[in-house]
Amino acid sequence: MPRRTLTFIVDHTLCVPGIFEEDFELTLGALTPRLEIEASKAAKGDPTTMAFGMARLSIMAVNGERVSSAKGENDFLWQALDQGGRQLVVAMFAKMSPDEEAVGKAEASLRLG
Repeated sequence: MPRRTLTFIVDHTLCVPGIFEEDFELTLGALTPRLEIEASKAAKGDPTTMAFGMARLSIMAVNGERVSSAKGENDFLWQALDQGGRQLVVAMFAKMSPDEEAVGKAEASLRLG
């Protein structure tokens, strides 16, 4: 099933010095149910840990090149992003949440039984 994606530019100065020499494009994908459960289990009830875990698991590509979790590329990238880069990824991941219009539509149609 296709996943909704979000692509943005990361300022390389947010990352660990010497890893990225220039700004780069990062693509995030909506999480599959399996990835949501994985992030939830790893968080052990801590909402901050869950937010960062979900954002980390959403990373799909750098400059259009797929990031492989099997090769450990996602863990290396997550560390290389450094604190500022990781916070940026969490903020961009949150943009995939339903907007006010979608929430309003759901609330307007809500029927309690």
